[in-house]
Order: sequence, then C-alpha cells, then structure tokens
Amino acid sequence: MFTWGSKYLFTVAVASLLGAAVYGLVTGGGVIGIISMGYKGAVGEHTGYTILVTIAIVSALLGVLDVVIRDGDADDAAAAVGVDQALTVATPRAPSFWGPLAAFGVACLAVGLAVSQVFVILGIVVLSVVVLEWVVLAWSDRATGDPEVNTVIKNRMLGPVEVPMLSMLGIAVVVIGLSRVLLAVSEAGATAVAALVAAFIFFAAVAIAKSDAPRPIISGVVAFAAIAVLAGGIVGAVVGERDIAHHEESETHDEDGPEGEGE
Repeated sequence: MFTWGSKYLFTVAVASLLGAAVYGLVTGGGVIGIISMGYKGAVGEHTGYTILVTIAIVSALLGVLDVVIRDGDADDAAAAVGVDQALTVATPRAPSFWGPLAAFGVACLAVGLAVSQVFVILGIVVLSVVVLEWVVLAWSDRATGDPEVNTVIKNRMLGPVEVPMLSMLGIAVVVIGLSRVLLAVSEAGATAVAALVAAFIFFAAVAIAKSDAPRPIISGVVAFAAIAVLAGGIVGAVVGERDIAHHEESETHDEDGPEGEGE
C-alpha cells in the first residue's frame, strides 16, 4: 500500500510532530495546549513549535499525494487506470518560476529570524505553497507523453485552489511588506507611499491587461515588484515603527464637588 517515498515522508511527519511536542514541553508549554495546537492552553515558544508542526503537516500531505501517484511510477499509474501500456513520457519544456519563489521564501525566513517574526510566517507560507505546486507540476509534466494533456491534468487537480491560493499569497506579501514601510515613515510619508503604491498597482494591472506581452515578461515584472516590496518591508522593519501618539480624552472633575453639597 505504502510506497518508498510515502514511507519517508510519513516518517518525517511523525518525527516533526514528536519534535514539536518535545519542543513545546521544554519551552514551557502544556500537554493539553500542545495536543490541541494552542486551542486550549500554551504551546511554549510559538515560532519553533509552528515550524515543526508545519513541516509535519506538509510532509503528511505530500505522503498522501505520493501514495496516490505511486511514486510517479508510469507502470503502476497505468495499472491503476486500467491501461495495458504506459504512455511515453516527454521531457518538460515549459519554464517554471517555483525555483525563484522558493528562494524568495527562504529569504523571508532568513530575514524574519533576524528582523521580524511576521517574515518567518510569510516564508513558511510561501515555501508550503511552492512545495505543493512544484510537486504537482513535476508529477503532471511526466504523467503522459502529451504536454497539453499534462497541463489539463495539473489544472484539474489544482485549478480550484491555485488562483485563490496564489492571490492570497500575493496580497499577503504586499500587505506585510507595505505595512512595515508605512509604520516606519512619517504620517505624511505614509500617505504619499500608499497613494503611489495604489497608483502603481492600478496602472500596472491595466497595462498588463491591455498589452500582449509574453508571460516571461509579465512574470519578471511581478517578481521585481515582489522583491521591491520585500526590500522595503525589510528596511522598514530594521528602522522600526515611528512614535505613534495615543490621544486619550481626559475627564474634568470638580474638586469642590456638586453645588449645594455641604461640608
């Protein structure tokens, strides 16, 4: 039932889950909190516990996927679908941008460990998405000998979740990076930066929609914008938040008490 690849992935998942439990207990977490993943009680130090639990969940999901695709073996896949002979597998020719995006996620992790925890969370999310997309792409590219059929297979598997997942990831990158910049500059500067970024996003979207530019150019523009937002967020996190004055309304009290009150 289990393939060699799935056994390895399930082993990593169990080891990471046990490691998260031990790490949570060592750093002051409670048994109930660790089992419920923070729903009831403390889990200890959040960053390490979250990283280990995330590794366990991703490894388990990849293990299930590996069982389904039978380690990508063409003969096993042909037997599973009732085909006498496996189709010829073609070498993938379409470029993939998951490698640069994986580097982006690793950069977020490194920056987050040095600057701000929010970049650590962003890096974990980016790498989780990259792993899922890259594994499915690698499998679908070799599913059959027809590239068009392979694309249909990939879109049928990830199509319902790919667009909203990548959209939310892009929004998260912009919001996190831009928020660090807005908190670091002055109030007038924050207004100007927000206006410029909104105008850039609007005109860039209109230009991309109206132009017939090839996909590599569009991907390059989006990648450059993501790197610029991340760089701005890093600089803003290093500079730190500006002093934000909190205005509290003071209540006036009559020291002599209400009128007509006797001594």
